[in-house]
Order: sequence, then C-alpha cells, then structure tokens
Amino acid sequence: MKIRSGFTLVEIMIVAICMALLMGPVFMVLRSGTQTSLKGMLRIDTTLEARRVIRQVHADLKMACFPLPLSSVFNFDDVLKTSGTPPKNVYNFLSYPSHQKMSEIFTSQTSGINFRDLSEITYTVEDNGDPEKPSLKLTREEKFGGKTTKRILSNRVNFFEIKPIMLQPQGKNQYYYFVTLQLLDAVHPSEMQGNTPGEKISDEVTGVILADFFDVVYPEYFHSMWNQLRTVPNWHTLLRSPGG
Repeated sequence: MKIRSGFTLVEIMIVAICMALLMGPVFMVLRSGTQTSLKGMLRIDTTLEARRVIRQVHADLKMACFPLPLSSVFNFDDVLKTSGTPPKNVYNFLSYPSHQKMSEIFTSQTSGINFRDLSEITYTVEDNGDPEKPSLKLTREEKFGGKTTKRILSNRVNFFEIKPIMLQPQGKNQYYYFVTLQLLDAVHPSEMQGNTPGEKISDEVTGVILADFFDVVYPEYFHSMWNQLRTVPNWHTLLRSPGG
C-alpha cells in the first residue's frame, strides 16, 4: 500500500501567516522608499518651476519703463499698476522687449520720430480650475506689435506678490520691487485639503512640497531717469506703448 505525503490545510495557513508577517515590513519599507522618491522628484520639479517664474518676473521688472512725462516729474507709483482683490491680483506695466528684433523695436529714422516700441506685460493670479488642488494659477500676458501672447507660468501658486518699496541708503531714495512667490504641491492631493491659497505658510508644514522664494528687483530704467536732474525727451527717448 502506497502512502501519500502532503500538507494539511492548517500547515498551509501557518505558512501563509508567517509569509505575511515577514513580507509586511518589507512592503512598508518599499512603500516608504517609493513615497520618499516621489516627494524628492516633486520637490525638485517644484523648485525648478519656482526659479523659472522668479527669473521671468525679475527680467520683466528690471526693464520696466514708462513714457517720459514732459514735466520730467517721475512717480514710481506710475510704473506698476496693481488691481484686483488679494490674493487674486493683476499686475500691469510696460517693459522693454528683450526677445524681439531690433528692426521691430525701433522705427525707421527716415519716418520722422524714432519711437521705441514697448511691450505691455500683465501678470494675473487666478483660480487654477482644479478643485482637487487648492492652489492658484499665475499667467503672463505680453502685448507687442499688435500681437498678444499668453502662457501659464504655474498652476500651483500658493502666494504671489509684487510690492513696490523705497529704501534710503546714505539718505538717497532708491526704489525697488520686492517679489514673493510660494509654490505648493503634494504627492496626494488630499494632503493639500484645508489649505487656503493666498495665505503664506511656513517651512514647518508637513505632508506638502513647498518652494518659497523672494527677490528684490532694481528697475534700471526708472533709476536712470530718476538720478538725472532733468531729462528732456528727444527722438532717442520717446517710447510707445502697444496702444499708443
């Protein structure tokens, strides 16, 4: 008589339980490693995006300008126009176009006045349209030469502000723009629930990815005019806005 050997159901259940106990910690370690890796990649992406936004804003504000008044009386408040209701602000100003051809910026000298054409820049903070992520959207619109280009700089803005400030180093007035930018994101959108866009948060917040940037911009054109006792507009200094 041949005796068959095998495993009982109880033995199989015991082995399964032992395997579950052994694999549980391994699974948790793998899951934790995956979450850490995802957060690391998201942090890098968020930081790089914030740097691109700050670099664009800095370049535009640095070249911010305005048509010279005949009275040669300059007011820094006339350079940047701010509207809207915080945190959904709209910032509008004129700037020298840094990416256009010289032939498109300067009119022909034979046509009379040699105007320098300007770009009209508008930064708008608005809802991003994603109910799962409580954040704001920052868009940049540029008008030049009868054309309008608009692009989204970021869909994960928590706070954005351009604030004119005046300092007096050595008793001399100097004007600047103080730019504040916070981008916020998370691996799981649920981690962002409860956050109120437009309210600055600290680096101590947990569970989300935060890119917190500050910048001080020195508007070169305004100071070149401001530091002269009197500027007489001539055919070299006449500027023309897109609607002018």
